[in-house]
Amino acid sequence: MAPPQTSNAAQIDFWNGPTGERWTRLARQIEHNLRPFADAAIRRLAPQPGERVVDVGCGAGDTTLALAERVQGHGFVLGVDVSRPMLQRATARAANTPEYPVRFVEADAAAHAFERAAFDALFSRFGVMFFADPAAAFANLRRALKPGGRLTFCCWRDRRENPWVTLPVAAARRHLSELPPPPGPDEPGPFAFADSARIQRILTSAGFSDIACEKFDPMLTYGEDPRAAADYLTQMGPVGSVLQEHPEPLRQKVADTLAGLLEEKREPGVLRLSAATWIVTARSE
Repeated sequence: MAPPQTSNAAQIDFWNGPTGERWTRLARQIEHNLRPFADAAIRRLAPQPGERVVDVGCGAGDTTLALAERVQGHGFVLGVDVSRPMLQRATARAANTPEYPVRFVEADAAAHAFERAAFDALFSRFGVMFFADPAAAFANLRRALKPGGRLTFCCWRDRRENPWVTLPVAAARRHLSELPPPPGPDEPGPFAFADSARIQRILTSAGFSDIACEKFDPMLTYGEDPRAAADYLTQMGPVGSVLQEHPEPLRQKVADTLAGLLEEKREPGVLRLSAATWIVTARSE
């Protein structure tokens, strides 16, 4: 059953359209690329055997299964996402590990009627920056937590600190007369939580305390071939959403240009780009 229409309807449509299909197709590569963030955030959360955890924006289920491995058979992990294509992949993967205590639900976490005070922790890997009303969304999520329950998520800092975005944008600008403006700092999007002060305000108003934003800036590895990395990066992020509206020859031109920019960044044998994120932790009051 599809999630009900909410104030996040635009995001629901977005993640069930070509973007959701593209992310599902690239799920294995995305998960490999994002694993340093997932591992670091899970270490901060420190899930324990027997705990109940919500994985917000669980995507194709990689983090949900990683959490389930830690809470073990007498725990439970609920994976929540609005993207039906990604949840179908997540459900298929979970079927291969029936011993893992997981369930997936297609729902908008901002409005979903979670069982109240039923969970020990909330977790998200880049899944919480897309709420139309983040304070209300986090208040809804907090109600699912037991008193003193834990929240851990990772989110991107400023786009200018993330060359996996700035380099594809620079390549696209050489071939497109105009690119859509990025979302404003208070609008849903990958970089909506770039400002740690905004995170503090949102979580405080939603009823969280002990809020901390820790910088986590790993180097991301994209292999040895700049062209293969360019093909991947031009399908991801803001540029991927723009290029899907253009014909294949233009997409290839952008990828060619990006491959040249990436070649300049390549160290002997490997291409690595820096990334700038927050790992956010908090507790339910």
